[in-house]
Amino acid sequence: MNPQKTIIFLHGWDNSSEVFRLLSHYLKNDFLIYTPDLPGFGKSSIEKPMALKDYADFICNFLKDTNINKPIIAGHSFGGAIAAKLAILHPEIISKLILIGASAIREPNFKIKITEKSAKIIKNFLPKKTYPFILKLLGLDISDYARIENPYLKETFKIIIKENLAPELPLIEAPTLVIWGENDNETPLKHGKLIAKLIPSAKLSVIKNTGHHVFLEKPDEFVKIIKEFISI
Repeated sequence: MNPQKTIIFLHGWDNSSEVFRLLSHYLKNDFLIYTPDLPGFGKSSIEKPMALKDYADFICNFLKDTNINKPIIAGHSFGGAIAAKLAILHPEIISKLILIGASAIREPNFKIKITEKSAKIIKNFLPKKTYPFILKLLGLDISDYARIENPYLKETFKIIIKENLAPELPLIEAPTLVIWGENDNETPLKHGKLIAKLIPSAKLSVIKNTGHHVFLEKPDEFVKIIKEFISI
């Protein structure tokens, strides 16, 4: 199997492999595409609280089990953090790295500190349909946590949200493409610029007039960018 023709896409939090259905359609004639469900999402169960290292090891084992040798690893958002961690821990198993709005940078702030307490209050005293409105009104980014029912996934969220990969990013050896939406409100562009600066061989591509899901908002431009990167 030609490693340059194989791409593994890792989805974000509260998504599944389904989020890449459109993108897979665009790429299916040129690449062999794999879109595994990460533990706790889609059809993949979670058996314990997991950190980024655990998810990276899960992908490492997935590659071994499916006999995929040195593929291109592409991760979006939470999946981007996993992809980066995989490149740090297991540089020998990937050929290139693509980080899409990757949540690899964490800034300690008030929102993170009050996440658990606020989510508990909201779940106990407010109707579920009011969550988005109340959270937006309060200016809190805790809707993901408030929706979690699985206790292992709840603990995983608390672990993941504290993991900052900034100190480790300079260890990444793989040629890296960092793709960001110009108007990304979930993972701000300043994080993309910092990630591209910290990874020695990284190139940053910003897609104008897009938000967090650049591959859904402008799939043609997104595909063109990654094809150019892969062909280098």
